[in-house]
Amino acid sequence: MSSIRSVDSITTREAEAMHALMTRHYEAVPRARFDADLAEKDEVVMLHDDVGALRGFTTLAWNPAGELPEGDILFSGDTIIDESCWGTQELVRAFCQRAGAWRATSGRRLFWLLISKGHRTYLYLPLFARRFHPHPEHVEQEWQDIAARVAETMFGDSWQEREGVVRFAESHGHLRGDLADDTRGKQDNPWVRFFLERNPRYDQGEELVCLTEMTDENLRRGALAAFREGFESAS
Repeated sequence: MSSIRSVDSITTREAEAMHALMTRHYEAVPRARFDADLAEKDEVVMLHDDVGALRGFTTLAWNPAGELPEGDILFSGDTIIDESCWGTQELVRAFCQRAGAWRATSGRRLFWLLISKGHRTYLYLPLFARRFHPHPEHVEQEWQDIAARVAETMFGDSWQEREGVVRFAESHGHLRGDLADDTRGKQDNPWVRFFLERNPRYDQGEELVCLTEMTDENLRRGALAAFREGFESAS
């Protein structure tokens, strides 16, 4: 089951559980940095199992670089799903419902920005959307320009525009060795292969900056159904 919480409502115990889940999958995530990053977000989509244990979450920030003339930005921060729940779409459904509700309330275009330091995060893009940036076959110049502008504001000198990645002076979190090796072992998948081409230093904590627009025309069936549910509930 999923829930959406304001960051201000997250208890110390819940933050501890979130950090513990992150460190089971990522290295270089000290608690102080995790807490500081969480404090910069607005909401958390949380995934729990039937007995209430935390099994996944994604943090959300709305317009983290300020309001843009083109529309609103929904930024996904730390995102993790425990291996026991890989394949479940509940977190995806809740995320898309929240996006749809925002779109209905704002009346503005809505862009989803995510930074990906693992292939599973990047794979949400072809799962969710028909077109996105970066894409192995299509160039979406407007989306590329928006992503670059927002990334420069958010990450400053860590943003490497030519390569399209965020490169911190030291890792802000990278996949543990076995999970990083799992990515390398999936190069027969064209999406994973493209991710590795665009972000070859993912295992050192570099993040590929990605963006898509959340519209009825662009979203795929499962994401679109949840997006419409959220839109209609807020209309």
